[in-house]
Amino acid sequence: MKYSIWETRYCQIIAVGDEEGLAILHLNTGQGKREFEILDQWIRDDAFFSEVRTQVDEYMEGRRTVFSLKLNPQGTEYQKKVWQALSEIPYGNLVTYKEIARAIGNEKASRAVGMANSKNPIPIIVPCHRVVGANGKLTGFAHGLRIKEELIFHEKLTDIYKRLFDAFGPQDWWPAKTDFEMMIGAILVQNTNWGNVEQALANLNGQLNPQRLEQFSLEEIAEFIRPSGFYQQKAKKIKAFLRWYSGYGFQVEKVRTVDGVRLRQELLEIHGIGRETADCMLTYAFEQPSFVVDAYARRIFERVGLQIPDGYDACREKVEKAIPRDLRVYNEFHALLVQLGKVNCKKRPNCKNCPIGPVCSFRSEASA
Repeated sequence: MKYSIWETRYCQIIAVGDEEGLAILHLNTGQGKREFEILDQWIRDDAFFSEVRTQVDEYMEGRRTVFSLKLNPQGTEYQKKVWQALSEIPYGNLVTYKEIARAIGNEKASRAVGMANSKNPIPIIVPCHRVVGANGKLTGFAHGLRIKEELIFHEKLTDIYKRLFDAFGPQDWWPAKTDFEMMIGAILVQNTNWGNVEQALANLNGQLNPQRLEQFSLEEIAEFIRPSGFYQQKAKKIKAFLRWYSGYGFQVEKVRTVDGVRLRQELLEIHGIGRETADCMLTYAFEQPSFVVDAYARRIFERVGLQIPDGYDACREKVEKAIPRDLRVYNEFHALLVQLGKVNCKKRPNCKNCPIGPVCSFRSEASA
């Protein structure tokens, strides 16, 4: 037998197999009950597993939903029958042990299915993590519940993104003619709707460059942006932002050379620039991927049944772990969530023809 070891965004992985196919894919998480040992007679051969590694890495990056590998898992005929049923669970979907039992012809065999599921030697490729308890709760996973939850979260987010992109197409956001207009728009949209922002931006027509706007008094800026609401506070925020931006000579290219973590901290230190506003500027103006967790994103994630933390940064970090830090994807995903929030997932939802309806817990509950 041959083996290979490599690191992924979630854990170290050890693959074992031979010319007959992949026999073991061990998720070395340091958790769970699965014991594993590399035997002395096995030979390390990373090149032999190059295709396995490529496909697993593509899965981890959200670029693969189906595997095409030669498999050779060792088990009883019953176990192999269960594993085959597991392989047919669609990406991003969850099923119960009872549903798997029904699929193999014995609805009362949930416990036996659970035992076979726990013995699956090729997780991820044979997706045993997609099986949950009858109440929808996560149940035992040989490699630990933490990575099971992370894999489910990763698949659901990736699936939602693909469904939204297929339905709405590229959004080409942010709706602004220049980077500076985007920055000002991100401040103006705080606590208001985009229609009011457009009126304020129209009032600033001809003044939307930092050098000219800096010359106006606080009172003059406030009058320009009155339609956006909270205009006196927002005028102070714009002035504070301009003072910071002047330190870079009002040159967006200079700002883009700053490390993303440091730049985010600088933005958060500006009066009136909160986390959501900072992340919008980072993603849309300064070309630094930082996922925007706005009200639309949180509402949609909660309705589809994703377990997300209450805190803004905790939620952002969880999403960023699940989706690779890709500027284009973060840009499109945020814009697509906004579009869904406006068309379907409103405060009073319109679930008819919703692109993510098939995977939405809220719609399922509403239809029950």
